[in-house]
Amino acid sequence: MKIDIKGTLRKVKSMWKTPLEGRCLNIKEMGTFGLYALGISFISSSVYYVATISFIPYFYHIDVIHAYLIMISGILINLIIQPFIGTLMEKTDTRFGRYKPYILFSLPFLSLFAVLVTWIPQIGEENMRIIYAYCSCVPFFVLMNFANNMYQTMPSVITPVSQERADMMTPIGLIFGFAPSVLQIIAGPIRAHFASLGMEYMGIRIIGIIAVGVGTVLVLFILRVRERVFELKDKDKKEKIKFSIATKMLLKNKPLIILFLALAFGSLREFCRQFTILIIQFRFAETSTQAMQISGLIMTIIGFASTVAMFLLPLVTRKLNKNAIIILFTVTSVVSFGFLGLFGYQNIPVGTASAVTITILFFISSINPTYLLIPIMLGEIADFQQQKTGKRLEGHMQSLLFSLPGLIAQVLMLVTWFWQRMIGFEPKNYENVIVLSEIQQQTATSWFNATSLISAASGLIMIIILCFYPLTKKKYSEVITELESKSLKIEKGRESVEPESIPSLETKL
Repeated sequence: MKIDIKGTLRKVKSMWKTPLEGRCLNIKEMGTFGLYALGISFISSSVYYVATISFIPYFYHIDVIHAYLIMISGILINLIIQPFIGTLMEKTDTRFGRYKPYILFSLPFLSLFAVLVTWIPQIGEENMRIIYAYCSCVPFFVLMNFANNMYQTMPSVITPVSQERADMMTPIGLIFGFAPSVLQIIAGPIRAHFASLGMEYMGIRIIGIIAVGVGTVLVLFILRVRERVFELKDKDKKEKIKFSIATKMLLKNKPLIILFLALAFGSLREFCRQFTILIIQFRFAETSTQAMQISGLIMTIIGFASTVAMFLLPLVTRKLNKNAIIILFTVTSVVSFGFLGLFGYQNIPVGTASAVTITILFFISSINPTYLLIPIMLGEIADFQQQKTGKRLEGHMQSLLFSLPGLIAQVLMLVTWFWQRMIGFEPKNYENVIVLSEIQQQTATSWFNATSLISAASGLIMIIILCFYPLTKKKYSEVITELESKSLKIEKGRESVEPESIPSLETKL
């Protein structure tokens, strides 16, 4: 069969500036949004080598209880301020759009605290280390949670076409995953080198400064992305919505409440991933430095599962309801984590056996497009909300779908701390330990078993709740058809175009 190369190139060239029929995004704008996503990924990926439940006590040499309290504080503050931000968003109208000003305003503060977190000052007094950890990590979590919320929201803002949102998340997800892939490859050898010198913190400083700098520049590409949302013929659309009224509106949104409950009760479905690097460090080689050397490769292999999920996403979204997709892939996580928790990490020999077995199971559990689907489902739920009330309320929805489940997750993690304390696992006792003693291995594997069982149980509850999600493909098609008939315009920054200029917003659902 002869391939028309020139014709294909001409079509791609035309798509660079002109979107396909029935779509809003051309290749250029989609790529620009991808660079913004890559920037967010660079900042978050670099800091999460320090700012996690396992690594805050590890690097700052403080009790693990402080890690739980720091993360809870950050999410709680974010949850408190989110309604005010949501209200402001509803009445914001600038030449940059409704949402981008908030991204740009928070960016310098996010970058500053990201660098402070990864700096890890070597302070002798423990109380001063605790104070520094709270003063740097809590603001970072507040800002990072907001940045992630905006990243999750933007796909529903830049195109009103649901299938286009799903299709774009594959290339965007690949771009987003580039940052952790690069950092995973270089971070292991860098950490191992400085750990052999007794200066592991220096490796984290280098990674942090470079990655945050690159990420900050890339986030600015959001300026080149337009916002497109339906504006209804509503005389009261300029009126400020009180938080109490917005809350009442949201509580009547059944798809939103079901998804919130699923995310809340399923918030610990990947709890054991908080300790992935420590699992590798303790179980994949005879010494921790040897394990650090290969950790980048292992994490890259596990991370490739996300790429598989990204390629599957456009296919499965055309055939299945989105809740069914999440259920299908969450089953693999429940089975994988359940096996590890019940069989026991201690029963898999240290070295090659652990490296192969655990990597395969973590890879299988990672083939899950849930995080790609949530922004798409948020957009559909916002469309549903707009059809029912005339208001999208996306800023308020962020609290229910992102911030509140995050807070619930941290509170539940704090509850697990009592179990962790009973087991006696303290990450700070393992820094610069090259060969773990038998007691250290027993303590660590006991806790790893517990985290895997917690993850499996949380995932199972999430599956049960999602069985009741009501916004099917057919129902959403009816929503978007009615919304089109009522719409006045679609925003593009300060510009607007009539809906008729986009041939089919109903799309091939």
